[in-house]
Amino acid sequence: MLPKTGRKLPLWTGVLSGRETYARTIAELLRKEHGDSRRAIKQLMRQTDASERTVKHWLSGQHGPDSVYFLRLVVSSSVIRAFVLGLVDGPAAIPLTGPVDRISLTRAREAYAAGESAGGRSATGARKDDPERVPEGDPINVPDRTELNERQHWFLDRVAEGRSDARDIAAVWAVSLKTARRDIAALKVAGLICYVGSCRKGRYQIVGQHRPPRAR
Repeated sequence: MLPKTGRKLPLWTGVLSGRETYARTIAELLRKEHGDSRRAIKQLMRQTDASERTVKHWLSGQHGPDSVYFLRLVVSSSVIRAFVLGLVDGPAAIPLTGPVDRISLTRAREAYAAGESAGGRSATGARKDDPERVPEGDPINVPDRTELNERQHWFLDRVAEGRSDARDIAAVWAVSLKTARRDIAALKVAGLICYVGSCRKGRYQIVGQHRPPRAR
């Protein structure tokens, strides 16, 4: 039905039509996933680091999660993630005009990595993410200088421009830290980079002036 005032159709309908509808929808989804018990409240508090009062408001539909809390739910809740994917693929979404090229994808990953770095890193994670530490028993396949993968070429570019480590590879390329450390260890064994300085404040450097060409 058209609104009484104005001649245009509402831009947003359904769950995106307003805050009240959004809050009710999120409440239903959260109750479907966790129930409506004390245990559900505790679980959502652990997932999002929200207060008990805030979580109760979500479950009751009094108001929906905003900004950071919603993003935490997208990451930690399979139901909320599926809900978001449904919105992205829904009729209200603006379709892509063409395929996402590699440059755009790389920039998106770099933006994500920058956001992760801006969020800070835990003190306990510093030792676990020590770039010199490779898991024991993890085989290292040393690549030929002309057979580096895209992650390794990207990492060499970042090292040449400044500071970078395994956490950046993991964030930008969506791989595990184990894989990222293996990429870096192979570059070190191949004599392409070296690590200088202390574990906490050191950094990688390019060895020599020659860089292996990218495979075409």
